[in-house]
Amino acid sequence: MIDHLLTIVPPWLVILLVVFGVVNGTVAYLIFMERKVASWVQDRIGPNRVGPWGLLQSVADGIKMFMKEDYRPAGTDKVLFTLAPCLMMTVIVGAMAVIPWGGILQGTRSFNIAGAQTAQQVIPAGAYVVGEPVVTNGVAEVTYRYSFQIADINLGVLYLVAMLSLGVYGIVLGGWSSNNKFSFLGGMRAAAQMISYEVPFGLSLLTIIVMFGTFSLGDIIAAQSHNWMGFLPAWNIFTQPLAFILFLTCIHAEANRSPFDLAECEQELIGGYHTEYSSMRFGLFFLGEYTGMVVTSAVCVALFFGGWHLPGLTDGTDPSNPAVTSSLTLALLRALVYFIKIIGIIFIFMWVRWSLPRFRFDQLMGLAWKGMIPVSLLILLGTTLVIYFLRVGQAARNVTSPAAMEISGTEAGVLLAMNVVLLAVILVGRRLLPAGPPVNRRLAIPGSRFSPAISE
Repeated sequence: MIDHLLTIVPPWLVILLVVFGVVNGTVAYLIFMERKVASWVQDRIGPNRVGPWGLLQSVADGIKMFMKEDYRPAGTDKVLFTLAPCLMMTVIVGAMAVIPWGGILQGTRSFNIAGAQTAQQVIPAGAYVVGEPVVTNGVAEVTYRYSFQIADINLGVLYLVAMLSLGVYGIVLGGWSSNNKFSFLGGMRAAAQMISYEVPFGLSLLTIIVMFGTFSLGDIIAAQSHNWMGFLPAWNIFTQPLAFILFLTCIHAEANRSPFDLAECEQELIGGYHTEYSSMRFGLFFLGEYTGMVVTSAVCVALFFGGWHLPGLTDGTDPSNPAVTSSLTLALLRALVYFIKIIGIIFIFMWVRWSLPRFRFDQLMGLAWKGMIPVSLLILLGTTLVIYFLRVGQAARNVTSPAAMEISGTEAGVLLAMNVVLLAVILVGRRLLPAGPPVNRRLAIPGSRFSPAISE
């Protein structure tokens, strides 16, 4: 039945509808999860009145959002005021297209050579033929594959960076079009923050790309789909822990999450770039933030936690590519594993929000330009040197096969040692560098009882 359905509906369209529905449903319940995590941190109960165990609280919040007055203040730019939240939500949803949820599915189809059909006509739309058809008694059997994702493009990492960087336009346009000085300041802060943290964000990505020699997220996950010493998953969290910490910090800043929520801090800017928004215009900003958390967490899992990989989730269909499976059930199970890992990263988002105080804006920018960018450059340089010297003489290395991209146990040990050495160098170097000007110095205020007496 499923095979017949795929001859009518392209697999990518089915995956698109499922992913869109699941992610949007997840976003609704992430708000419930946020409130529950907050109550857990603060030793409270949290929402527990609407529905069993409070599970319908998100439904009630959504109805309330729809029922609120859709107010637009006088003096706003009518077009941009509405376009800004739509743009932010659109680019975040568009970034989900290249997330590889379950590897590659392989199947077979048969057709009569005497008929007018060809191999390309009998396989699902978007699939590709593997090898030559096997002909027996005038019947050809063709093997095909398609990726268990919406769009499988070779430059998936570049596409993600490009789409996520467009999110700043929605925030800046929302702040500028509101005709409110607090909204405008929030938009400017968000632009400065997101552009600054995109640099270490990109350098952390580039570190993983240098290791595997590919821009494809699917190939990066497949290259992590093996074990070291027979039991330890070959995930990049064990070879690049410093790059993971930098990446995790950057996705917090990209999502404007606490302690990086300077663009919407209530104490200074009322609500920041969305101060003048209400009803579903505000709702789109709100949902865009949580959808952005899902997408960036998915990228983090793909780069550092093996994506869908879990020991035992490979079936040996193709020894040169662990991502290939002939079982739809296994592909769905992989997607479930991926989803659970994403929820784990999102829990860290929420845990951090209710644990750490907000930065001052100069500290926020100083952390990016004086701390994270130099460190990410050192990690990239160290990784490049390690990969180059370990693979000298392997110029003919086949980087088209995910199995050939795998990091060996020896390479993993050297990369981990490089991270330890870099951490020691960073800690020692920080001690040796001259201290900056004191920004929290005491100032004498004439006439104040807290200031020392001023002699005449």
